[in-house]
Amino acid sequence: MAEKPKTMHVVCLHIKTTADEDRLIDRSFRALSHIHNVLVKHVRKLLVQLEHDKEYQFLRNDYIALLSSHKDEEKLSKDDAAYKKSLSDQMSEIRRGIGLTEYSLQSYIKVCGKQFNKLLSSQQIQKEATRVWHSVEKYLFGNGKSIHFKKYRDFDTIGGKSNKNGMRFDKDSFTAIWMGHGYRIDCPKRSSQDYVYEALDSDISYCDVKRRMFPDGWHYYINVILKGSAPKKFIAGDNVCGIDPGISTIAAVSDDKVFLEELAPGIGKYNKKITEILRHMDMSRHMSNPEKYKPDGTIDKNNHDRWTFSKTYYRLRRELRYLYRTKSEYIKHSHNALVNRLLKNAKYFIIEDMDYAALAKQSKKTERSDKISDVVSKDGTVKQVHKYKRKKRFGKSLNNRAPALFIRQLEQKVSAYDGSVTKIATKDFRASQYDHSTDTYVKVPLSQREKVIDSHTVQRDLYSAFLILNADDTLKHPNRDKCVYTFESFVKRQDGLISEMKGNNISMKQCFGF
Repeated sequence: MAEKPKTMHVVCLHIKTTADEDRLIDRSFRALSHIHNVLVKHVRKLLVQLEHDKEYQFLRNDYIALLSSHKDEEKLSKDDAAYKKSLSDQMSEIRRGIGLTEYSLQSYIKVCGKQFNKLLSSQQIQKEATRVWHSVEKYLFGNGKSIHFKKYRDFDTIGGKSNKNGMRFDKDSFTAIWMGHGYRIDCPKRSSQDYVYEALDSDISYCDVKRRMFPDGWHYYINVILKGSAPKKFIAGDNVCGIDPGISTIAAVSDDKVFLEELAPGIGKYNKKITEILRHMDMSRHMSNPEKYKPDGTIDKNNHDRWTFSKTYYRLRRELRYLYRTKSEYIKHSHNALVNRLLKNAKYFIIEDMDYAALAKQSKKTERSDKISDVVSKDGTVKQVHKYKRKKRFGKSLNNRAPALFIRQLEQKVSAYDGSVTKIATKDFRASQYDHSTDTYVKVPLSQREKVIDSHTVQRDLYSAFLILNADDTLKHPNRDKCVYTFESFVKRQDGLISEMKGNNISMKQCFGF
């Protein structure tokens, strides 16, 4: 029987620092950035060494050829599997020989880390070596393209490995101890005190030092990672729920309720502020460095003088970082609130398996539209042409709405409540094309948000979620009999939801096509 993965939960507490403590922690982050970049420089040299190792490249090419000769659904034969393992072992031995392993990196950085032994503990230095190794793994075995150096301001976490080394949290005194210095911890707000103290009742695994940028500078926090699941705030429902995830909306249908919600609906105000600050930063940079720009306003790449920045520019940069962080936190909190609403109704979910990474990519093909469009020239003449199709996909919407993050949060929370998330293949199921009244598939344009099913007007996404809820045992087709039996009840719940949303002055046309 497979061992159940260990669960952890995190409590984030604010460290109440003095000016001297701010400077001390700042020095620790600067030391961490130096250690990271020393490791990256070392790793890059080892990777170049691997690229010039003829034996390693020969083994790697054989390994890739072996995998590419078999389709994804095709299993390797016994001999091929043994050959694959042999190639993998030989490559691992070569990497181990030149010191390209996680433990070799931890050993390598010990010498450099000694000069910072008053700022960082040995385990915190080891944790950074592990992080660099994860980047190496992505480069060697995943889709990583390079191992990057990082600037000091890009570091926001000093990791830990246990509550006996590095940053430690004392529950009794409610203080954090780090490198022999005690830091005061702000008590949680009254509204969350009971939950925080209940969450802290578990055994501590380790602690991380976290910092967040605000307009007035860095603020510091301690992330206490505890063993076991987080306390439950509510009781989950026992229903089954079908979900049709979109780019910017989520439609969900259970046996007694329907949901149709925009993901992160307030994201626009953050984007507006970010655009304004970026424009002001560009103006400030231009005024401080006029010689770095051409007469047409573009940057002169032939001018290699150092850039100079004003105090205003640095203030705006802090505000920009703060806005990006608050935007990210808003998206997470908005998703979490929606997940909680869904969980209060159901804890068993059936959802379409969306490939958001593919949707974010720009189309490579340049194609003309089948539709004829009228183009008015300067002289007033009208020409009829087939315009080029837009090559841009959904990258901006995906960045603003983060639907993939919503699905991850749903899976994590459902697991904590002992529920399940079952995914169905979009290509097999084709919920957006199916009509249960005629048992046929009809492809309709994405712009068409309404469908007429059995003389009833239904919202397309909600109807798809309804079909997903009523999937058959194979999860490749809707159960038509069940759809027919429950359709009238679904239409009543849908009409009630839409009437409620219109009563609350929610823009149905922009988001949902009504």
